[in-house]
Amino acid sequence: MKKHTLALAVLPVAAILLALGIVGCTEHRSKPPREMGGLDDKLSTFAWKEDGNLVALIADTRPARYVEEANYMPLEIAVANRGLNELVLTRESFTLVDETGQKYSVVAPQELLQNYDFLDRDRATLAELFGIVDQKFSTFTYYPSKLSPTKTGGPFAPSPPGAGGVVRDQVTLPKFGYMVDFIYFPKPATGVKDHRFELQMSSPALPADNNPIFVKFMVI
Repeated sequence: MKKHTLALAVLPVAAILLALGIVGCTEHRSKPPREMGGLDDKLSTFAWKEDGNLVALIADTRPARYVEEANYMPLEIAVANRGLNELVLTRESFTLVDETGQKYSVVAPQELLQNYDFLDRDRATLAELFGIVDQKFSTFTYYPSKLSPTKTGGPFAPSPPGAGGVVRDQVTLPKFGYMVDFIYFPKPATGVKDHRFELQMSSPALPADNNPIFVKFMVI
């Protein structure tokens, strides 16, 4: 009888603990990813995605982690137009924000050609995003983009098709169109590897309450 009485006494205590949220892991499951880590979801080991209803923005950090000693930070990016009639993007559409809130603009082609020696190598050996998003956006139409230069005309496999040739100052994506490209920023004052960043993308085509859109990522 004593053992039976003890079991009955424990049951109400467990019920109280559950009600207070002390027992169980429901708190962990209820937190959204952005609150827990301050980062967006991953598409691959190095690629981070913001899957919006209107536009998807993806930042791949593989190039950045392997050229940390350079004066520039390369990113491979992908943009897919899901819901806008037309999306026009230029180098000025993109801004990098570091952990301190400092903002960086995309480096101009002429500066890269004069001061950065790895433009061709980045596309030829560190590109990976086209093979990933080509499956993700298999029903979309690919549009070539080349916002940053190369020193030769290519080919730059596995860089996306259209990476050779002249630099383009803008790319136009109709609805259900997507692009993949490299863009470069000045090396952030915080450093690169093991630091968090936000890539912002603005466009007049985006609604005011969702402009810019952004993806939060970490270079690992």
